[in-house]
Amino acid sequence: MKRALVGLMAFLGALGTAQKFSVEASAGYVYSGLGGQLAVVVEDLAPGLPLAVRLGLGFATSDALDENFVLPGGTIWGPVATTWGNYKSANNLTEWGQNITLSLDVLFTLPAEGLPVSLAPYLGLRFNLFEGGYYDTNISGKYSSNAFGFGGGIRAAFAAIPDLDVVVDLGADYYLQSCIEESASRGSFTTTSTTCPDDDGYANLNAFVTQPDGFVFRVRLGAAFRF
Repeated sequence: MKRALVGLMAFLGALGTAQKFSVEASAGYVYSGLGGQLAVVVEDLAPGLPLAVRLGLGFATSDALDENFVLPGGTIWGPVATTWGNYKSANNLTEWGQNITLSLDVLFTLPAEGLPVSLAPYLGLRFNLFEGGYYDTNISGKYSSNAFGFGGGIRAAFAAIPDLDVVVDLGADYYLQSCIEESASRGSFTTTSTTCPDDDGYANLNAFVTQPDGFVFRVRLGAAFRF
């Protein structure tokens, strides 16, 4: 614990002595949907050290449930097996989904003297909050999960005008499996449950709910204002 506190104090001290900061806003394809991120980038942590830290808050829409997943017959879904896409269409259900992601990256700035572009590979940690489901006037269902992960990629910053860069970010993240919370309402009747990776039925539910699981990819375009 003492070593962890010392390390945290040293990290915060390095941030306090940083010489450059930038605010970055970007948008693009994230986790199979459209999304964006707002981030703060701290550069020049120490003289001669080509490292930067980026703290980001991201949001992305999501196709919450797999259209091709086969719903079993003889259950609450009906007497006959059918795909989720057919069931949703036949019952005029509205589907929704979203991901909110906290990220912390360490960027390694590559030498690029005299070039109009700065390249920085990066690695970092992720924490994703997923929510999604379906509804109409009589029935509704919601699925949610909180997953830890890690990721990496490369950030390219093109100098547009003084203190403003155009930023392209390509990357991939890997998320560990996490528990899925489920609630369903039909009229005045509501059920809730939580299914975890070691539980029976998790693989089936995880195939239906499309929260980030395993490798996911993203590409974003944006701008960074330096000050």
